[in-house]
Amino acid sequence: MKKLLLLSIALLLLCSCKTNQNTNSNSAKVNYRKSYLYDQENNKISQSKFYDQLLNNQDLSWAYVSNKTKFDKKIVAGQKHGKIANKAIIVKLLKEKLKIDIANDKPLVILYYPGKDPCNSSGSATKETRVKAQQDFEDKLYQLAQIKPIYLYKTNEGLADKNDLSKWRKDPDGLIESLFFEYHYPCASFLVISKDGQFTSRFGEYNYSEILATTKRLNNS
Repeated sequence: MKKLLLLSIALLLLCSCKTNQNTNSNSAKVNYRKSYLYDQENNKISQSKFYDQLLNNQDLSWAYVSNKTKFDKKIVAGQKHGKIANKAIIVKLLKEKLKIDIANDKPLVILYYPGKDPCNSSGSATKETRVKAQQDFEDKLYQLAQIKPIYLYKTNEGLADKNDLSKWRKDPDGLIESLFFEYHYPCASFLVISKDGQFTSRFGEYNYSEILATTKRLNNS
């Protein structure tokens, strides 16, 4: 009778272990499931079609569909152009929240970091080379428009690894994200607003020469 009781307890423990293993396995499938890829109309597409569209159209970019995960990706427009009527209000809020000086009669240049992702946490460039390139960009921007760029982040995770964190500030109340950046775009994005409210927002990975060219175009418009 005693042996039978011990055998029953052992079987119960074994079943419990298998149940936990299955639960953990199912959890792993949820947390590490395969990514889904979508076109601009939210249709699921294959990986080959996804990257073919990006390679064949330089005006396109991509974004993480949900800010909560880094799984599903969607093809999106690479940039947006328009005009805002409330530039003065944006400048006023940024000046108050960030405690910085911003000229109302000059372009506004903002570099936006959405948080750590595979794009901005990879690459061979060192922190030293990035800081040097950043300073070179700032010098050229000042020569071009007599302004300094504003560096904003949503979350600063991973930012200090390859950047001078002292130059970056948190996007106040998500102001810039809510107005100009609908998704989490890979690496980072930038925004240039002319003195009269014309703007261009670039979604995803960019280089400093693009910001300078955009600033020059809008500054002369």
